[in-house]
Amino acid sequence: MDIITSRTRIFGAAPRYSYRALVPLDQIDPARRHRVAILHVQTRRGRLPCTRIADTIAPDRWFERNLAVPCGLAARLNLVGRRVEAILLRSVFPEMVTYLAPLALLLDHDPGSAVHPIATIDLNAAFDAIAPRIDTLMAVDLDLHQGAARHAA
Repeated sequence: MDIITSRTRIFGAAPRYSYRALVPLDQIDPARRHRVAILHVQTRRGRLPCTRIADTIAPDRWFERNLAVPCGLAARLNLVGRRVEAILLRSVFPEMVTYLAPLALLLDHDPGSAVHPIATIDLNAAFDAIAPRIDTLMAVDLDLHQGAARHAA
């Protein structure tokens, strides 16, 4: 599965960045595409429709919202999604050292904005397989080779 990772500078004097790992819509199971939130990321080839990691890994029961929210799935799905996103981002951006993907990260240097594609395991509906081992999940579990695709900050 292909993933688009990005580092985007947030306006201001301090070098603050937003990091995202998004899944191109064509990588999502066709039966789920109409059920996910669609975001667009700017790539070298233009704007690409994508969705969030959490929407990609979500189990089918997530889309039955009347069951997902009362059983506490929303919070767990967000946590697992942010953890997977942090692992994906760390495989590309060496300055990403957080356990969970932050909303914004203040750096002591200004590396500039960047967008990089990476490949990983198929994450479609992978929540039930990933969630039980989220505390020990590593890049190798997602078929990422730490350092192989890293881009200097």
